[in-house]
Amino acid sequence: MRRKRLQHVADTLCHMFCGWRLISSYRELEKFGSGTWSIDVLAERCAFEGQLRPLRIAGELAEWLHKDLAAHRIDIRDLREANLTVELRFGTVAKDQRSTRDAHFDQQGHHLVPPRFLRCEIHCRAQVSTDEATYTSEYDDLEEWPSGWPARP
Repeated sequence: MRRKRLQHVADTLCHMFCGWRLISSYRELEKFGSGTWSIDVLAERCAFEGQLRPLRIAGELAEWLHKDLAAHRIDIRDLREANLTVELRFGTVAKDQRSTRDAHFDQQGHHLVPPRFLRCEIHCRAQVSTDEATYTSEYDDLEEWPSGWPARP
């Protein structure tokens, strides 16, 4: 059971990074652009191209990890590492050339359809290790959103 659960943890960390929770970090990702993020989930530390940088999703990943391990009676101190390496490649795409179907709205509920969208290709690798074994996972995703979205109050 533990072996399967820790593989599930590695898989889920990749999928969470690429999922809806990433929206809270879109503006930071856009600001830094293409490159590689390293995320130490246990320490909630992120680095972009080797420089420490805050990223909102790190806290969400850490919170999920703590809750999931506790729910399955796995002591988090048994983990030597829980890391993500995320390679991002940014570009732009015309609104009629998009690959995704996501709709985006401003704070007033107006549908946003700019002439061009940001396109972010994501390659995510997770590694979760104990003294006994290492569990890895990889996941690729493509996200597209209007530049500067979501707006913050």
